[in-house]
Amino acid sequence: MEAPGRSDLLRKLKALGKEELEGFKDKLSEVLLEGGSEPIPKTPADPAALTDLLPRHCRGDSKAVLKVLEDVEARFQKASSHPQQERKPSTGTKAGNSGPKSQFTHSGDEIPPGEGGTLASAIAFMKRHLSFTGSKVEATGKQSRKEDPTGDNWGTDKCKLCLREEDPSEEINPEIIRGPDGNQETYRVHLPGAGSFRCSETELGLEVRSAVTVQYRYGFWDQHLSVWSTPKWMIAGPLFSIQAEPAGAVAAVHLPHFLCLRGADTSRMQIAHFIEEGMALEKPMQVRPFHAVLENPSFSLYGVVWGNRSKPPILIHSIVLLYWALKMAKTTLHLYIIPNDRSRFKAVDDYEKQCPSRLVSTSLQAHKPLTFDSCYVVSSQANIEVTPKELEFCNIQAECLQSYMEIYTKDIQGGLEFSLVEKINKEPIWEAHVRPEDATLSVSSVQTQTDEHFVSQHREQLIQRVMAVDGILDSLCGPVLDLEQIQSIRAERSSVEKMRKLYELVPQWDNDCKDRLYQALKEKHRPLVEELEGI
Repeated sequence: MEAPGRSDLLRKLKALGKEELEGFKDKLSEVLLEGGSEPIPKTPADPAALTDLLPRHCRGDSKAVLKVLEDVEARFQKASSHPQQERKPSTGTKAGNSGPKSQFTHSGDEIPPGEGGTLASAIAFMKRHLSFTGSKVEATGKQSRKEDPTGDNWGTDKCKLCLREEDPSEEINPEIIRGPDGNQETYRVHLPGAGSFRCSETELGLEVRSAVTVQYRYGFWDQHLSVWSTPKWMIAGPLFSIQAEPAGAVAAVHLPHFLCLRGADTSRMQIAHFIEEGMALEKPMQVRPFHAVLENPSFSLYGVVWGNRSKPPILIHSIVLLYWALKMAKTTLHLYIIPNDRSRFKAVDDYEKQCPSRLVSTSLQAHKPLTFDSCYVVSSQANIEVTPKELEFCNIQAECLQSYMEIYTKDIQGGLEFSLVEKINKEPIWEAHVRPEDATLSVSSVQTQTDEHFVSQHREQLIQRVMAVDGILDSLCGPVLDLEQIQSIRAERSSVEKMRKLYELVPQWDNDCKDRLYQALKEKHRPLVEELEGI
């Protein structure tokens, strides 16, 4: 899920010149290395990869992000004050200049529209405006969001009509346990004591009286509502299967919903509770802009539903997802309109990764809440093909395949601008500008998307299919492998056995070593690498 502020940070980094971006990457790498992190891969600086690296390294901790940015800023200030490196400010940087990448100042101004931007203003902007979803809860306990409301951004990016939720919870990063099939995920948190907490992955909220272990996962609505009168009730959020030990330690659960309740009759909201005897409806203790609160839960399956009793229809907090299909001809994009529901976002993302596709860095939020059964079309001055011509916004559950539009263009070199428009009143509800670099898959962007390097991700395929092992070993001799290691690998009889022996060393490598193997593979087996990358 995109962290609040990510699109702003990405926009600022894209505004930098090539050398300034490389300078930011170099200083950021120095800071992260000193903090015990792995080095940033020695590939050309990628704004999207750097944008995602910060929150991932800091685990969503806003204070840690600020500290990293301050350290990067201090290094540039030190470089700029060095007598041998002083130079006059300039609006451009020439290749080969031996001075610092930018003249660093303390102005803190935003990048002026149409003027590109300096590294100084970009970092100042990040420090002021980049807001992540909160601090990670630690066993010793940190200052809660109730004590520090400035750290909260809960709801400010979801709807301009809805009020921000007051007394927001402390964010927690759950342990993620994958099922036997590798798809079904279970989340587990160990809460150290009394407090109010919110899961960073699912937005499920928990109020607890004492230390407790809570385990939860998404459930399947269609397995439980198939025998129920669904036209009377509309599904309004994810279904959760929740277990707690000890159960009595949980005072309340905050179940996320995607309804825009501005001016709505909140008495129509109920919580569906599925037990062995069937389904029961429970009235929430409190209805909040993005959550329904149930006190003293008995646990099992819970989800929010809405009574479809009258019109006008309820408004829906909505997002638009845009994916680039990697194996398709030229540039093919998949566009989805879904409710702002983490379970559906995850289902779409899991499906697209299997295609394989990658999420294009655009704004996710629709300009306004939408209504189910409304239709939308794509409007663009570019030469594109859209199938189907219109897309209906439907309440399709996370366990079902979501509908999408396919957008095809032969040429994206000049960028592609288009908007999503309501079919009836022609009002735009979302816009995108896709640049060529957004549709360029590099080693670093693959790693950002999957958190797994190409070399590790395709281990079995490479072991079985790489034949020119000796040539690859020659490329790795010195920087990655010593002579004894190479001789040991070459002593194996077949290419498969040689590659398997080589992979015994890979777990000890950093990303720089893996990048060198990747480059050797591209030189010796380019068709295979391009096939695995989906190019």
